[in-house]
Amino acid sequence: RIGVGAGPGPVAHTAYPREARHFPVLVRDPADRRPPRPCRPLGRRGAGGSDGPVLGEVLPIVGSSAWVARLAPLRGVEDLQLRIKGAPGRDAVVAEVRAAADACAAHGVRLWINDYWEAAVAAGGCFGVHLGQEDLCACADSGGLDAIREAGLALGVSTHSYAELAAALGVGPSYISLGPVYATSSKDVGFGPQGTDTVARWRSLIPEDVPLVVIGGIDGGERAGECRKAGAECVAVIGAVTGAEDLQGAVDTFVAAMK
Repeated sequence: RIGVGAGPGPVAHTAYPREARHFPVLVRDPADRRPPRPCRPLGRRGAGGSDGPVLGEVLPIVGSSAWVARLAPLRGVEDLQLRIKGAPGRDAVVAEVRAAADACAAHGVRLWINDYWEAAVAAGGCFGVHLGQEDLCACADSGGLDAIREAGLALGVSTHSYAELAAALGVGPSYISLGPVYATSSKDVGFGPQGTDTVARWRSLIPEDVPLVVIGGIDGGERAGECRKAGAECVAVIGAVTGAEDLQGAVDTFVAAMK
Protein backbone atom coordinates (compact mmCIF):
# COMPACT_ATOMS: atom_id res chain seq x y z
CA ARG A 1 0.00 0.00 0.00
CA ILE A 2 1.38 3.40 -1.02
CA GLY A 3 0.43 6.58 0.83
CA VAL A 4 -0.40 9.87 -0.83
CA GLY A 5 2.75 11.43 -2.32
CA ALA A 6 4.86 8.37 -1.55
CA GLY A 7 4.63 6.63 -4.90
CA PRO A 8 5.10 7.68 -8.55
CA GLY A 9 3.01 10.71 -9.33
CA PRO A 10 3.06 14.45 -10.00
CA VAL A 11 4.33 15.33 -6.50
CA ALA A 12 6.61 12.34 -5.91
CA HIS A 13 10.38 12.52 -6.35
CA THR A 14 11.18 9.16 -7.86
CA ALA A 15 14.88 9.78 -8.53
CA TYR A 16 17.52 12.46 -9.08
CA PRO A 17 18.13 13.32 -12.75
CA ARG A 18 20.34 10.76 -14.43
CA GLU A 19 20.42 12.19 -17.95
CA ALA A 20 21.53 15.52 -19.35
CA ARG A 21 18.08 16.23 -20.83
CA HIS A 22 16.56 16.15 -17.34
CA PHE A 23 19.26 18.15 -15.54
CA PRO A 24 18.49 21.81 -14.73
CA VAL A 25 20.53 24.62 -16.23
CA LEU A 26 21.04 27.99 -14.51
CA VAL A 27 20.90 30.99 -16.82
CA ARG A 28 21.49 34.69 -16.22
CA ASP A 29 18.15 35.75 -17.69
CA PRO A 30 15.25 33.43 -16.78
CA ALA A 31 13.04 35.19 -19.33
CA ASP A 32 15.37 34.14 -22.16
CA ARG A 33 14.23 30.63 -23.11
CA ARG A 34 16.83 30.17 -25.83
CA PRO A 35 19.56 27.53 -25.36
CA PRO A 36 22.86 28.92 -23.98
CA ARG A 37 25.02 30.49 -26.67
CA PRO A 38 27.85 27.96 -27.01
CA CYS A 39 31.54 28.77 -26.88
CA ARG A 40 34.00 27.25 -29.35
CA PRO A 41 33.11 23.55 -29.56
CA LEU A 42 35.38 20.61 -28.88
CA GLY A 43 34.99 17.09 -30.16
CA ARG A 44 34.51 14.37 -27.56
CA ARG A 45 37.07 11.59 -27.85
CA GLY A 46 35.54 8.45 -29.30
CA ALA A 47 32.09 10.02 -29.74
CA GLY A 48 32.38 11.42 -33.26
CA GLY A 49 29.80 13.75 -34.75
CA SER A 50 31.75 16.98 -34.18
CA ASP A 51 33.86 19.10 -36.48
CA GLY A 52 35.74 20.68 -33.58
CA PRO A 53 39.23 19.67 -32.44
CA VAL A 54 39.36 16.83 -29.95
CA LEU A 55 40.77 17.50 -26.50
CA GLY A 56 43.91 15.50 -25.71
CA GLU A 57 43.97 12.70 -23.15
CA VAL A 58 46.12 14.66 -20.69
CA LEU A 59 46.03 18.36 -19.82
CA PRO A 60 49.17 19.42 -17.90
CA ILE A 61 48.70 22.55 -15.80
CA VAL A 62 51.82 24.67 -15.35
CA GLY A 63 52.69 27.98 -13.75
CA SER A 64 54.95 29.66 -16.30
CA SER A 65 55.69 30.05 -19.97
CA ALA A 66 59.03 28.38 -19.29
CA TRP A 67 57.19 25.21 -18.29
CA VAL A 68 54.96 25.51 -21.33
CA ALA A 69 58.09 25.61 -23.50
CA ARG A 70 59.42 22.46 -21.78
CA LEU A 71 56.27 20.42 -22.22
CA ALA A 72 54.99 21.60 -25.61
CA PRO A 73 57.50 19.52 -27.63
CA LEU A 74 56.63 16.27 -25.84
CA ARG A 75 54.87 13.45 -27.66
CA GLY A 76 51.25 13.15 -26.55
CA VAL A 77 50.88 16.73 -25.33
CA GLU A 78 48.07 18.28 -27.34
CA ASP A 79 46.84 20.80 -24.77
CA LEU A 80 48.51 22.84 -22.01
CA GLN A 81 46.98 25.09 -19.39
CA LEU A 82 48.86 28.10 -18.03
CA ARG A 83 47.88 28.97 -14.45
CA ILE A 84 49.65 32.16 -13.41
CA LYS A 85 49.75 32.51 -9.64
CA GLY A 86 49.97 35.70 -7.63
CA ALA A 87 48.79 39.07 -8.89
CA PRO A 88 51.25 40.33 -11.51
CA GLY A 89 50.37 43.46 -13.45
CA ARG A 90 48.35 43.29 -16.66
CA ASP A 91 51.31 43.88 -18.96
CA ALA A 92 53.33 41.13 -17.27
CA VAL A 93 50.45 38.67 -17.60
CA VAL A 94 49.91 39.50 -21.27
CA ALA A 95 53.63 39.09 -21.96
CA GLU A 96 53.67 35.71 -20.20
CA VAL A 97 50.62 34.56 -22.13
CA ARG A 98 52.19 35.63 -25.44
CA ALA A 99 55.40 33.75 -24.64
CA ALA A 100 53.39 30.62 -23.80
CA ALA A 101 51.29 31.00 -26.97
CA ASP A 102 54.42 31.26 -29.10
CA ALA A 103 55.85 28.09 -27.53
CA CYS A 104 52.61 26.20 -28.17
CA ALA A 105 52.29 27.47 -31.73
CA ALA A 106 55.76 26.18 -32.53
CA HIS A 107 54.63 22.63 -31.72
CA GLY A 108 50.95 22.68 -32.68
CA VAL A 109 49.74 22.56 -29.08
CA ARG A 110 46.54 24.24 -27.86
CA LEU A 111 47.02 26.74 -25.04
CA TRP A 112 44.42 27.30 -22.32
CA ILE A 113 44.69 30.24 -19.94
CA ASN A 114 43.45 29.83 -16.39
CA ASP A 115 41.34 32.76 -15.10
CA TYR A 116 43.09 35.59 -17.00
CA TRP A 117 40.58 35.68 -19.83
CA GLU A 118 41.26 39.34 -20.63
CA ALA A 119 44.96 38.60 -21.15
CA ALA A 120 44.06 35.64 -23.37
CA VAL A 121 41.91 37.88 -25.56
CA ALA A 122 44.51 40.65 -25.64
CA ALA A 123 47.52 38.43 -26.30
CA GLY A 124 46.03 36.37 -29.11
CA GLY A 125 47.25 32.93 -30.08
CA CYS A 126 45.41 31.13 -27.29
CA PHE A 127 42.94 28.34 -27.92
CA GLY A 128 40.82 28.67 -24.81
CA VAL A 129 40.23 29.91 -21.30
CA HIS A 130 39.52 27.96 -18.12
CA LEU A 131 37.45 29.59 -15.38
CA GLY A 132 36.57 28.60 -11.84
CA GLN A 133 33.14 29.42 -10.51
CA GLU A 134 34.02 32.76 -8.90
CA ASP A 135 35.92 33.91 -11.97
CA LEU A 136 33.05 32.72 -14.17
CA CYS A 137 30.64 34.97 -12.29
CA ALA A 138 33.01 37.95 -12.47
CA CYS A 139 33.60 37.32 -16.17
CA ALA A 140 29.88 37.13 -16.92
CA ASP A 141 29.14 40.29 -14.92
CA SER A 142 31.70 42.27 -16.93
CA GLY A 143 30.55 41.04 -20.32
CA GLY A 144 33.55 38.76 -20.64
CA LEU A 145 31.63 35.74 -21.92
CA ASP A 146 30.68 37.65 -25.05
CA ALA A 147 34.30 38.79 -25.46
CA ILE A 148 35.50 35.18 -25.16
CA ARG A 149 33.01 34.01 -27.77
CA GLU A 150 33.77 36.90 -30.13
CA ALA A 151 37.50 36.12 -29.87
CA GLY A 152 36.74 32.53 -30.95
CA LEU A 153 38.08 31.08 -27.71
CA ALA A 154 36.97 27.82 -26.15
CA LEU A 155 35.83 27.81 -22.50
CA GLY A 156 36.37 25.20 -19.81
CA VAL A 157 34.60 25.53 -16.45
CA SER A 158 35.38 23.98 -13.07
CA THR A 159 32.60 22.23 -11.15
CA HIS A 160 32.46 20.62 -7.72
CA SER A 161 28.72 20.34 -7.03
CA TYR A 162 25.37 19.98 -8.78
CA ALA A 163 24.70 23.71 -8.44
CA GLU A 164 28.05 24.56 -10.03
CA LEU A 165 27.40 22.10 -12.84
CA ALA A 166 24.03 23.73 -13.54
CA ALA A 167 25.70 27.16 -13.62
CA ALA A 168 28.50 25.94 -15.90
CA LEU A 169 26.09 24.37 -18.37
CA GLY A 170 24.24 27.69 -18.53
CA VAL A 171 27.14 29.37 -20.35
CA GLY A 172 27.55 26.81 -23.13
CA PRO A 173 31.02 25.54 -22.14
CA SER A 174 33.47 23.76 -24.42
CA TYR A 175 34.30 21.30 -21.63
CA ILE A 176 33.32 20.65 -18.02
CA SER A 177 35.91 19.95 -15.36
CA LEU A 178 35.19 17.97 -12.18
CA GLY A 179 37.37 17.71 -9.12
CA PRO A 180 38.97 16.78 -6.96
CA VAL A 181 38.43 13.14 -7.89
CA TYR A 182 40.97 11.99 -5.29
CA ALA A 183 42.54 13.70 -2.29
CA THR A 184 45.04 16.35 -3.37
CA SER A 185 47.30 18.98 -1.87
CA SER A 186 47.79 20.94 -5.11
CA LYS A 187 44.87 23.28 -4.49
CA ASP A 188 42.34 23.72 -1.68
CA VAL A 189 38.95 24.04 -3.34
CA GLY A 190 36.81 23.43 -0.26
CA PHE A 191 35.43 20.10 -1.47
CA GLY A 192 36.43 16.58 -0.51
CA PRO A 193 37.32 13.80 -2.96
CA GLN A 194 34.49 13.21 -5.43
CA GLY A 195 35.38 9.62 -6.37
CA THR A 196 34.86 7.85 -9.66
CA ASP A 197 31.15 7.27 -9.00
CA THR A 198 30.69 11.03 -9.27
CA VAL A 199 32.77 11.04 -12.46
CA ALA A 200 30.34 8.55 -13.96
CA ARG A 201 27.36 10.57 -12.73
CA TRP A 202 28.78 13.79 -14.22
CA ARG A 203 29.34 12.08 -17.55
CA SER A 204 25.65 11.11 -17.67
CA LEU A 205 24.51 14.64 -16.75
CA ILE A 206 26.67 16.48 -19.30
CA PRO A 207 25.53 16.74 -22.92
CA GLU A 208 27.07 14.06 -25.11
CA ASP A 209 29.03 16.55 -27.20
CA VAL A 210 30.76 18.20 -24.20
CA PRO A 211 33.99 16.54 -22.99
CA LEU A 212 34.54 15.81 -19.30
CA VAL A 213 37.90 16.70 -17.76
CA VAL A 214 38.81 15.42 -14.30
CA ILE A 215 41.40 16.74 -11.87
CA GLY A 216 42.70 16.17 -8.37
CA GLY A 217 45.02 13.49 -7.03
CA ILE A 218 45.42 11.72 -10.38
CA ASP A 219 49.00 10.69 -9.70
CA GLY A 220 49.56 7.95 -12.24
CA GLY A 221 48.23 5.55 -14.81
CA GLU A 222 46.09 3.49 -12.42
CA ARG A 223 43.96 6.40 -11.28
CA ALA A 224 43.83 7.85 -14.78
CA GLY A 225 42.53 4.51 -16.04
CA GLU A 226 39.85 4.48 -13.33
CA CYS A 227 38.71 7.92 -14.45
CA ARG A 228 38.65 6.88 -18.09
CA LYS A 229 36.59 3.81 -17.24
CA ALA A 230 34.15 6.07 -15.38
CA GLY A 231 33.69 8.21 -18.48
CA ALA A 232 36.26 11.03 -18.39
CA GLU A 233 37.84 12.02 -21.70
CA CYS A 234 40.82 13.92 -20.26
CA VAL A 235 42.83 14.10 -17.02
CA ALA A 236 44.26 17.42 -15.87
CA VAL A 237 47.46 16.99 -13.88
CA ILE A 238 50.00 19.20 -12.16
CA GLY A 239 52.75 17.60 -10.09
CA ALA A 240 52.29 14.17 -11.63
CA VAL A 241 53.98 15.56 -14.74
CA THR A 242 56.01 18.58 -13.60
CA GLY A 243 57.37 16.64 -10.62
CA ALA A 244 58.41 13.62 -12.66
CA GLU A 245 62.07 12.90 -13.41
CA ASP A 246 61.06 11.61 -16.84
CA LEU A 247 58.62 14.12 -18.30
CA GLN A 248 58.03 12.16 -21.51
CA GLY A 249 57.52 8.95 -19.58
CA ALA A 250 54.95 10.60 -17.32
CA VAL A 251 52.98 11.92 -20.31
CA ASP A 252 53.16 8.54 -22.04
CA THR A 253 51.75 6.85 -18.94
CA PHE A 254 48.70 9.11 -18.82
CA VAL A 255 48.05 8.96 -22.55
CA ALA A 256 48.17 5.15 -22.51
CA ALA A 257 45.86 4.95 -19.50
CA MET A 258 43.28 7.17 -21.20
CA LYS A 259 43.09 5.19 -24.44
